[in-house]
Amino acid sequence: MRKVRKAVLKARAVQFGAAAALLASAGCGTPRLTEAGLISRYDRLQASETTASKSRLFVDRAALAGARTVRIIPTAFSEVVSGPGLTPVERRVIANAADRALCYELSLRYDVVSSGPADLTVRSAVTRVGLSNVPAQGATIGASAAISIAAQVGVGFADTVGKVPVPRLPIGLGDLTVEAEALDARRQQRAAIVWAGAANSFTNQARFSVASDAYDLAGDFGQDFGYLLATGEDPFQAELTIPTYDRVRVTVLGEMPRDPDCQAFGRAPGIDGIIGDSLGLPPDWTDKGPPAGRP
Repeated sequence: MRKVRKAVLKARAVQFGAAAALLASAGCGTPRLTEAGLISRYDRLQASETTASKSRLFVDRAALAGARTVRIIPTAFSEVVSGPGLTPVERRVIANAADRALCYELSLRYDVVSSGPADLTVRSAVTRVGLSNVPAQGATIGASAAISIAAQVGVGFADTVGKVPVPRLPIGLGDLTVEAEALDARRQQRAAIVWAGAANSFTNQARFSVASDAYDLAGDFGQDFGYLLATGEDPFQAELTIPTYDRVRVTVLGEMPRDPDCQAFGRAPGIDGIIGDSLGLPPDWTDKGPPAGRP
């Protein structure tokens, strides 16, 4: 009898796991991993991926171990990014979100420089942007607002879930593809990545903007590539850790970066960004991007 009970519990666990996986996959966009020919070589790239991200990457750990300084060339949008939909301001904010996240990660290991010689030069290019579906996001924002308002006036069910985010409709979730590499002083490739990420219904903020998912994903890319360069390890295989106060201070609260040269990419939106996200405001309304005069 005990064996039968164990078998039933095991079967239920398998069914629950399968259902959870199906639910998660149903709420995720599709990352599109392509090669646009924008980095110096692809033959050494190895595949690595998670649920919502895919990549092919290469890292020369020995070469990175001897590097002390790094320069970041501002991320560009390649000519292969097709289709209308993004304004110059939106492109600028997306590209800068990638550079700002990248700079923070690199500052944990290197001295970031903006002029003079550097041991490593990092360059990145956006090769694909899948736009977010604004009407679908609007429905989520509206539902979230309705529940929050109902909770404030004590309406039954809403009173208990008013603090719980409403999952987005799994329609028109955005995606982003980026190619990047780090070159040494002799212009030899020492690390490279082709990175593709897609938004999901549970952790990516709904906003009234076609650029919102690409903006979030750009930060994810910068963090992943920066981690690869700073540690020499696959970011997709890294263990989950509790963010340090320094990380929260710089990347969430928008305080002074660790390295002064990272100020070239501006500061995180901080409290204004948190409030703006809760209202569904476009990212370019709260994120001012790089200081005036920066590309």
